[in-house]
Amino acid sequence: MDLTMLRQMSRRARLDAMLSDATADESHELARLLKSAYGIVDAPNTSLKPSDIATILIKAPKLEDTEYTALLYYLQSTGRPHRAFNNFPHPPNALILPPQAERPYQVKHGQHTFSCRQSHLGNSAIQFYNPLTQVHDTGFIRTIYQLPLGGSMQTFIVVCPHQPLPPVEEQKAPFHNHPGFMTRIVDALPSDGLVIIEPTHIVTHLTTFSRPKGTYGIDQETMVICWALNRGRR
Repeated sequence: MDLTMLRQMSRRARLDAMLSDATADESHELARLLKSAYGIVDAPNTSLKPSDIATILIKAPKLEDTEYTALLYYLQSTGRPHRAFNNFPHPPNALILPPQAERPYQVKHGQHTFSCRQSHLGNSAIQFYNPLTQVHDTGFIRTIYQLPLGGSMQTFIVVCPHQPLPPVEEQKAPFHNHPGFMTRIVDALPSDGLVIIEPTHIVTHLTTFSRPKGTYGIDQETMVICWALNRGRR
């Protein structure tokens, strides 16, 4: 079984490399079709014609109200003066946030793939930079949205931050005494808040380890998270 899995992973890696390096139009089209089949999108923006934008919005599902509001607030807070689609009347040449968006299961950023939690639990755990609070935080990816803004497809990621334990409980674990391990223990349940980020704000994948009630004398289920995969690269 181990040899079979290793062989299949090697074959997949070689195929990905060949498709990525190919220069022929047919090879690029094949790569695009394969990524689409697995719900993977690349983070870089691509220019779109008005007809392309219309086709995308017709087929894309509607955003949830809470996530639409969060995305609109994020755009406005980061200096992009978009308006809600139902905030009539719109002035001439107004930037409107459409209420629809594509929802890929995964997004490729750099050499790494990041996934929604329902698609791949391991790839959904991330450390990220919050542009609104300007601090680093951790959480899991709930949803990935891709929608046309300003004539190009742009990707936004909805993150549910990890919920910290009360300080008294967190100090029962040994990790606060060893910051070099880049490890922390958090509540097994995520917080209720939502954070909107873009692929460039992702710092690294996390490794996670669920712990049962009673571990380190903590009277609830917990999860140990580690961001040492970063190794200081970002």
